Amino acid sequence: MPHEIDRVLDAAAANIWMIEPNKAVEIANFLALRAAGETTSWVGEAPEQIYAAEPIEGRTGPIHVIRLHGTIMPRGGMMSRYSGGAALDKFAEAFRAAASDATAQAIVLDVDSPGGIVDMVSETAAMVRAARRADRPIVAAANSMIASAAYWIASAADEVVATQSGLVGSIGVYSMHDDLSEAFKKAGISRTVIRAGKRKAEGVFGPLDEKAMKHRQAETDALYAEFTQSVASYRGVDVAVVRADPETAEAHMGGGRAYRAKRALDLGLIDRIETFEDTLSRLASGGRSRRASTARARLSLT
Repeated sequence: MPHEIDRVLDAAAANIWMIEPNKAVEIANFLALRAAGETTSWVGEAPEQIYAAEPIEGRTGPIHVIRLHGTIMPRGGMMSRYSGGAALDKFAEAFRAAASDATAQAIVLDVDSPGGIVDMVSETAAMVRAARRADRPIVAAANSMIASAAYWIASAADEVVATQSGLVGSIGVYSMHDDLSEAFKKAGISRTVIRAGKRKAEGVFGPLDEKAMKHRQAETDALYAEFTQSVASYRGVDVAVVRADPETAEAHMGGGRAYRAKRALDLGLIDRIETFEDTLSRLASGGRSRRASTARARLSLT
């Protein structure tokens, strides 16, 4: 197994994810192919993502467009080379620069992300929330996906919009563990883990015992609680609605599922359906943002 792929597999297994499941499967399948040596080698680094687009001229000032494209991670690095990653430190830097512009008419988050690793997501969402001002809307636009960790960040905006074919939601958390012991055995690899600390490196290349599983489940549950509480606060709904099972409750926000724009609007996940270009035009002409009060009132969520 190539050393670089070994490191990426370790990183993927060790992290807790907030990501749309289909994208997770895509990443896992790619890693499996790489581990088996069935794809061509990586050459060089992925192109640097540009987070701040050229501002749009509005009626009273510039409209700053900040991009959040690809799988979310706290910082750029080798994982961006297979997933088209979005580094939150770079996104935050661009966002803060836009938020510090006292002349700005609006800030638009151009989002096309399935979510990603949990690290720094809550802090980034809180940053967006803290930047909200009555005279300068912050609008998150699904262009065309806002899922999982990306939805946590987007929900902190004044308004969330989606293009007609946009996919929104996937509010949930999960982690993975791969028992690689049989795979290593078949490959003729015998790995010894030398450790100190009762629970250090538990489950590395082998199965998780009951205590290790319980610990990981508790960490996942805690992050899910924080995620859903934040979305409930940002979107102005009861936390029970955010956590509700869509198979048993009328008022819900997907229970971990993602929805196309029309259904997302019905559920209060977004506030309006329009193209990214129409969002920019509306804000440039002085149009206001709005919350999905109609959907929430219909479901008695407020």
